[in-house]
Amino acid sequence: MILHEASFVGLVRTIAIIFIIVYALRLLSRYVFPFLLKRWVNKKMSEFQNQAQTQFREQQKAQQFAKEHEGEVKIKSRGNNNKPETDEIGDFVDFEEVD
Repeated sequence: MILHEASFVGLVRTIAIIFIIVYALRLLSRYVFPFLLKRWVNKKMSEFQNQAQTQFREQQKAQQFAKEHEGEVKIKSRGNNNKPETDEIGDFVDFEEVD
């Protein structure tokens, strides 16, 4: 089993690394994170505004279409092709219940 002794230089090095990491996180949280958050919020607000404008334009078009075609009646017939054709499917077998 190998044992390592703690040295003063190793302790100072570890403390310096911890200090640098903490200081870097403070800088990131103070400057970088707010910038990224503001950029993300602005992007989402822009997407929301575009979606609202699109919905408003579609609503205006629908109202205009309704005004132009007010009172018109359209009837669509389906025709006589809705009957199922059972002749070509196969033979019909009548099952009886057995007690």
